[in-house]
Amino acid sequence: MKRGFWILMLVCAVLTTVSCQNKAKKNTPEAATEQFAKAFYTADFPHMYEYSTKKSDIVIEQLQNLMKENPEQLEEVKNNKVEFVSTSVEAQTDSTCTCACKVILNDQPRTDKWDLFKEDGQWKVTLIMP
Repeated sequence: MKRGFWILMLVCAVLTTVSCQNKAKKNTPEAATEQFAKAFYTADFPHMYEYSTKKSDIVIEQLQNLMKENPEQLEEVKNNKVEFVSTSVEAQTDSTCTCACKVILNDQPRTDKWDLFKEDGQWKVTLIMP
């Protein structure tokens, strides 16, 4: 019984450590950019909201409404193949950042720049400049 308890405790400790490390990695401009970009390229609206500033919600909502009007295009975008090549910070302050994201989108190279703000302690892509 004691052995089973200690094995369970060890598993819980490992899972907690991995979870905390993954959460810490998500709070970088590069990680936020990649998460948002992947959602953007594949019309994953819930994740777009998650990785963007609150002020960007209106832009995402408009994009979502446009896509709903054209279901064939929406389905096409949802099936996009996205492969990240690199994501790098081009400029950064304590609360703002610009990241360049190089991807292969449907076998075509593409580079996009994304502006980010720190909102509630988290890096978020902004689609609306202040």
